[in-house]
Amino acid sequence: MTGPLAGVRVLDLTRLLPGNYGTLLLADLGADVIKVEEPGQGDYIRWIPPLVDGEGAIHRALNRGKRSVTLNLKADGAPEVLARLVRDADALIESFRPGVLARLGAGYEALSAENPRLVYCAITGYGQDGPYRDRAGHDINYIGAAGMLHAAGPPDGAPVLPPVQVGDFGGGMAAALGTVAAVLEARATGRGRFVDVSMLDVVTSWLGVLMSSYLGTGEVPPRGGMRLTGGFACYRAYATADGRFVSVGAIEPQFWHALCAALEVPELVDRHYAPDQEEVAARLQEVFLTRTRDEWVEKLGDLEVCVGPVNDIAEAMGDPQVVHRRLLASVAGGPVGPGPALKLQPEAPAALEPAPGLGEHTDDVLGEAGFSPDEVASLRSNGVL
Repeated sequence: MTGPLAGVRVLDLTRLLPGNYGTLLLADLGADVIKVEEPGQGDYIRWIPPLVDGEGAIHRALNRGKRSVTLNLKADGAPEVLARLVRDADALIESFRPGVLARLGAGYEALSAENPRLVYCAITGYGQDGPYRDRAGHDINYIGAAGMLHAAGPPDGAPVLPPVQVGDFGGGMAAALGTVAAVLEARATGRGRFVDVSMLDVVTSWLGVLMSSYLGTGEVPPRGGMRLTGGFACYRAYATADGRFVSVGAIEPQFWHALCAALEVPELVDRHYAPDQEEVAARLQEVFLTRTRDEWVEKLGDLEVCVGPVNDIAEAMGDPQVVHRRLLASVAGGPVGPGPALKLQPEAPAALEPAPGLGEHTDDVLGEAGFSPDEVASLRSNGVL
């Protein structure tokens, strides 16, 4: 697939969501992304259910358009193989705990000696330094530590997990951005950088609304009590007559006034941000229960009221706007997951390539790096590949 990153080569040593998503963004922009995986097992994401034709559905979604080589990083000679691959690479992205690759002889200092313009991006939960540096963690831990999870959910209930892995996908996007910025600099200066991506850092950077509220008032925002977390009637999901929901986001006065007119509740116009928000919400709920979700969308969707459907994932993939924007990636005639997130003009559409088989491109990639067929055969027989 052609794109602005055509000619950029990225070695992807990551596993699971963050790195896979970050390098997918790079691949969709035209980069040659080469997954470097453990022989025999590969990235764990390959085997996470549900399986489709023996492959993990998430692997098919997030690793399309990449190539795969196998390399046992713990085997004698493996660091030398990686060093040779690095010579022609623009970037390397990994997601091991801090210091793991350095102990194997394949850390930033060793690899940048082979290629001074190499951009080395490390994605971790808590970063390369600090008291949590070596802690194990997952998305729930990062959003919990950042203060995001505390704010999610109803006022009278426990915190509610978001259905999207915020730190994982945010960390992957930050890794892609940091890598692109550092590659751009390296091409101008000849010197690469170490890019330190912490998922906790990324989640914290997304807390502009929560953090500014606390800093401005000195009060911890109550769970479910802020303008954008369900505390106000103008920004909520409401049940409809068929047991489905509509989303309402009438924050600005002009949208609220138009909504009250469309719902024929003029008595609520002056209560947009009044103290009795639960009473306002109860009145809106009463009205929304008089029609089905789709009837409300038909009536309100094109008005200046900020109302839309709450789709389930199947409905979302068939939503006319999602379809029009080609937000579902199809490979070999079948949908596999999210399509390219960025639309660049003028477009040069190209067929999307499937996720690679484990080690599918080992011989090709090593050949491009100057390994002879005999060297490749020897490395394979010695358990390096």
